[in-house]
This record gives sequence, C-alpha cells and structure tokens, in this order.
Amino acid sequence: MRFNFKKISAIASSVLLTGMTIGVAAAANYPSPFVSGSSSDVAIVYGTGTGVSSLDQVEATNIQSDLGLTGMTVVSGGESFTLEKSSDNFNFNDNLASVYDDLGDDEMDALADGTYDDGDIDEDYSQTINLNTAGVLTLFADNDYEDKEPTLGIHYDEGDEILSYVVEYDSTISMEDMEDTEVPLFGTTYYVLDVENGTTGSKLTLLDSAQKAIITQGETVTYGGKQVSIDYIDSDEVKFSVDGESTDKLSEHEYEELSDGSYIVVNENLYDVKESGVSKVEFSIGAGKMVLEDTEEIEVNDEKVDELYADFEVTDDDLSSITITWKAEDDLFLTEDNSLTMPLFETISLVFNGFDFPSDPEEISFANGDTLVLEMGNFNIDLLTSETADAVYMGDDGYPLVTKTETLAANFTGTGMDNVTTLTGGLSLMEDDRFIVTILDTDLGDIEQAYYEVSKIDYTSDSDIDLDLTDLIGNDDMSISDIDGDGEDIPGQDNLNLNITAMNDTNVYLNFTGGTVTFNKVVSEKGLLITLPAADRDDAVTLTSTLLTVEEQDEDGDVGSGSVDVSVGVSNSSNDKLYATCSDSEVTLEEESDDNYIGYFESTLATKVVTDESGDEYDLDLEYYGEEVTADVQVAVGGELSTSSVGGIVVKDSEVSSVSSKNLIVVGGSCINSVAANLLDGALCGPAFTSATGVGSGQFVIESMESPYDSSKVALLVAGYEAADTQAASAYLRTQDVDTSAGKKYVGTSSTSAELVVE
Repeated sequence: MRFNFKKISAIASSVLLTGMTIGVAAAANYPSPFVSGSSSDVAIVYGTGTGVSSLDQVEATNIQSDLGLTGMTVVSGGESFTLEKSSDNFNFNDNLASVYDDLGDDEMDALADGTYDDGDIDEDYSQTINLNTAGVLTLFADNDYEDKEPTLGIHYDEGDEILSYVVEYDSTISMEDMEDTEVPLFGTTYYVLDVENGTTGSKLTLLDSAQKAIITQGETVTYGGKQVSIDYIDSDEVKFSVDGESTDKLSEHEYEELSDGSYIVVNENLYDVKESGVSKVEFSIGAGKMVLEDTEEIEVNDEKVDELYADFEVTDDDLSSITITWKAEDDLFLTEDNSLTMPLFETISLVFNGFDFPSDPEEISFANGDTLVLEMGNFNIDLLTSETADAVYMGDDGYPLVTKTETLAANFTGTGMDNVTTLTGGLSLMEDDRFIVTILDTDLGDIEQAYYEVSKIDYTSDSDIDLDLTDLIGNDDMSISDIDGDGEDIPGQDNLNLNITAMNDTNVYLNFTGGTVTFNKVVSEKGLLITLPAADRDDAVTLTSTLLTVEEQDEDGDVGSGSVDVSVGVSNSSNDKLYATCSDSEVTLEEESDDNYIGYFESTLATKVVTDESGDEYDLDLEYYGEEVTADVQVAVGGELSTSSVGGIVVKDSEVSSVSSKNLIVVGGSCINSVAANLLDGALCGPAFTSATGVGSGQFVIESMESPYDSSKVALLVAGYEAADTQAASAYLRTQDVDTSAGKKYVGTSSTSAELVVE
C-alpha cells in the first residue's frame, strides 16, 4: 500500500443514479415502478397547503426510507468490520469507542500479528486500531455541510482525535538497528533511510515502496520505470544518472530528491579499489520520503500532513511501539454520503451506512388548541384546557382530569356519607370527572390501564347507589348499584379492581388495587411512558418547560427503563391556545425547513421528534419505534470505497416541476397537496374529497393513476381523510402487499386493513 503525497481528509462517495424508462403499462407491484433492482425513478411529494400536518412530510420520508432510497458505501477489495456485538449495538449518541475501544487481530485479518525481520532485527509485533471518543452519532446541521441540512452522522470538530494505529513490539528493539531495514507499517513495508534518537526526541525517515537493487558500473538498469546508471564512483561517494538527470555525489545512506518527486538513496557502496575490479552500488528509488518525529506532525516530501501525528514509546534507544494518530484537520463529517479516510496512508476508513429504523412506528401527537390532546396508538386523552391565559386545568372544558390522590375527607362532610375510612392513595371524584388508572410493569404485556368518566353519582345507602363510569378507551362501561365491600373488577383487566371507600350524593372516593397503581402515568401502544402533572379538578396548572415527562423502554423492552427522561413543556399562545414544546437537552432539534424542526431522543431507541413552529401554536409529534434503533458503522482497512444507491428524492408540492418527469408518490389529500389536487381535478376538502375518492372520516385511499405531468409515468396517491389516516395509508403501503399498476385503488382504515376496490 503506497501513501499519497497530498492532504486527504475525506472521501466524497460517488452516487450511482440510473434512471428508468419503464412506462405505465409495465408497472408491477410496489415498489415498482418506483424502484427496480438497483435503479429508481421516483419523487415523493408532500403538501404544503394551509392546515397541512407536519406528519405528511414525515410519512414522505418514511416511504423514501422504505424504498431504500439512501446511499450505502461498499468496500471492495479490502476488509471492513462493523462496530457491533451480540450484546451491544452501535446506537444514536454513541461514539466510535462506545462498542469497541480498539480493534485487533480478533476483529480484522488486516491487523494480524507479524514479524519485523530485516537486518539485525527479528521481532514479533501486534497491530491495533484504537478508537477515540470524540464526536457522537447524532443529528447535526452545519454551515459547512450541505447548507445546514439536518443530517444523521458524526461531526468532528477541528483537532478532534478520530483514531490511532498502533504497532507494538513483543520486546523492545534498538532504533539504531532499524536503519537500512524495511519496517512493517499498515500492512506494507517502508525503507528506513535514517534514524535519530536523542534528547530532542526520536525520528524515523522512511522511503515509500523502496526495493533494493544492485547496479554495476558501466551498465544501465531499468528500475521502477527509470533508466539508472553510475556516472561516478569511489570508495566514499557515488553519482547517478536517472533518466538523464545527474545527481549530486552521495555517500552511503544519503539520498536526493529527483525532479519527479521520487527519491534515490545509496544503501551500500560496493566500490572495488582494484583497477581490474568491478564496482557496484546497492540503491533504492522510492515514491517519496516520509518523516515520523515523536509528537510532531508527519512530513511527506518536507511538507507537514495536517493533524496526522507520530508518537514513539522509547526508553534510551529501545523502541516499544509506534503510534500514528489521526485528528480532524478541519470540521469533518461522517455521513451516509461521506465516508472518511485517514490521510497519507489511505488504508483506514470510516463508513456509516445509516440507521435501521423500524418500519411501523407509533405516531404520538400533542394536538394543540383550546384543549391539548395526547393522541396515541391505543387511545387519546384530553390533557389540558385553557380557560384564560392564567387559568389552565387538567382535562377538557367541563370534564376535569383528576390525576392527584386525595388524602383528606373534606369532600365527604355532607349527609348520606358512608364508609368513611382513611382516605389515602385514592381519587376523590365528582360527576363529569375523568381519571386514568394504570398498573405499571416493566413488561408491556402486563400493564393494565383504564380511562373513565364519572357519568353519574347517586347515593341512598350502601345497598342503593348508582355509580356510572363511562369507558373512554373502549366499550367496557361500568354501572355499580351497591357497596358490598369486596370491590369491583374492572372489565377487560386481569388484576385491576376498584373499591368505593366513601360516597355521598356529590362525591365518590375510589381506591384501586391489583399492582403498582398510578393516576398520572399512561403507556402508549408500543410502550412509551408519559407522566402527567398531578392535579385535582380545582388545581390550576402552572405551565412550564418540564410539565410532562416522556420515557422510552430500554433496548430489552422494559417499560419505563429508558436511558433518558425527555421533558415536554406546554405553553399558552396569545389567543389562549395550548401547545406542546420539546426543548430538552436530551433532544437536539434541527431546522429542516422554514420553522419545521426534527430531532431524536439521544438514546438507544432514538424516538423521532417533529415540530412545526410556523404558527402561534406549535405541532409536536413523536415517532416512537418501541425497539432498539441500531446504526451501521464500519471500520475498513484497504480496498476501494464506492457508494451504491438507487436515488429518489422528497420534494414539496410547490417543487413538483423539478421532478415532473419521474414516477410520483403523492402524500396527503387534495385539500393540502396541490399535486393531489391535480390528480383529483380540484383542491377538494371534506365531503368533496369523499365524493371524489369514496374515502370518508377514518379512511384512506391508495390509488395508482397516470401522471398528469408525464403520461408514461405513474402517480400514486397516498392520502387520508385526516392526517392520522394518511399515516395509516403510508404504513399500509410500506408493510402490506400493494399492487401499484395503473388503475389500482385501495380504500382502508388502518395500517393493516384495506380493500382493493378497483380491478
């Protein structure tokens, strides 16, 4: 392996894009005609009209990822090692050393042990690549990379240590003995021109790819493509002619730079003093000269290579190891589109081939408005209502959400009260109050939760009561007619039951048993734990940046055991609309488009955060995967790097002219997506959209038709009646069998349920 004599900080991977010419008639099942083999011909278009949800853009990106429209770096002719273990994967917010501190012969054949055997040296050595902690795998946006486009990758600041290559000898070797030998480094050998070792530090001068040859006075030899002869020789010096260029007189181990930048060195002068004798010279010609000086930047042909350092471990004259440390010369970026290669030696590279995001995440939203609504995959909760700018309460207007346990009997002082006991650990409720009761467990399958509204309280005696609870999740309403002391099982739950501890005509006090009971915690369909503020019906809630807490599962699936707790704040707009915000230090938000931001939890599950801050009230959405998100990060040694990609882009509907010659996937309905409006002959909303598509509330359509921009192309409409229905349409397209032939149409209601209605 030769080193190049230039400063190299990164390899910009080439992208191979091959356009398709397939027409509508040839369209087959998804992903065709959008992707076929290693080629693509597709643009994914999302809407930007008034009232559009930021989730449409999210789903456009999800479809892009599902089609595999991202680059993948391939190592050809060398060896690569993925930084993962059976017990530890590379995750979001990890650095290079998070999984492996170093790599050796157990990980890569290229780092196999060897023997430095030349001249007076015969010593075994080992090789390692030490991985450093600078730079983490995250979402960044930087002026020096793609005009601040939010990008997943590692950003190295100037001077950050990236990695080190170390060759360590089993026993120390004399540096003096290294001169005029071939020292192994980076899987090849370098000729040692000169050795210095003293109080000022150690230094090795090396010649690249220098092979020794012997030339006899009077002859001309071809060496390294050059014509070499001896112009003059005596017992002390020799003068060469190289391709007609005369050198100075050189003594043993002296060298001279030739006009093409290569070097010629005298290894040994074999002058014969006898008049009849034949004088010879052993010489070498190398591609260039490299100087390794302790703690200094490496020099190549008398020029320093920025941020590439040599370090010798030497005691007196005895050398134990050589370390080559690679630092970032400027800001460097390791991304899916940009691998990094160590300068000079060009034999060690870093490759990032993206994250493995699960294809069917749970969409969790904090819907803004007069009432802030938590929307999850399993049920929705009216969280907070704004009565005035200074008066915010839990629940919906007229339907308080009680999340705080009552410890006093103050509400039960009237006549008709019975069964007054110690009122602790339960809820004091009135008619129209709502409550959530959750039995927590680390196992998602063992969690039980119920969400009820107290619709009626009527007390005559213990044996004559009328307590009605309306199920706000399902259809398991409860109607209790007496207090028998044994409690009531809650329908649909295995362990959860309630006890009426006290009751009168206006209030009821309920205790719950069956496990670790909470009233201000909810668990989403895939296991995201959300903690609400604890408040009674009369407690005004102070809006803060840490009002709600969100916690993922850990990588083993244990609920409430994630590595980070992320705070969600709630704010009140100038027109008394509530909206959620996320400015937690565990989430880095970057602007993707005007006032639209994305980010990820800095954790193994890497929950995605999407927020639209373009209006007075923000949209805040979470994309929760419910399982570990892993990254493909590799260390490559040798070989060539190339990028295999099938292309594909995501654009706004206002940018469709730039992709009009492609097959299109159109995300979102005609009311908010002008391209969808073109497909349906109008910006149709509500009943008009239903009339044109047959899709009503809670439904979606996936329909393939001729593109209005290019009759040889397909336009696939993926749209729902509401934003949540568009999400379901996207999930169905990505996870189910869909025929995308022109004229095919599906109408569905969920990510797993749709019917082919047009043959």
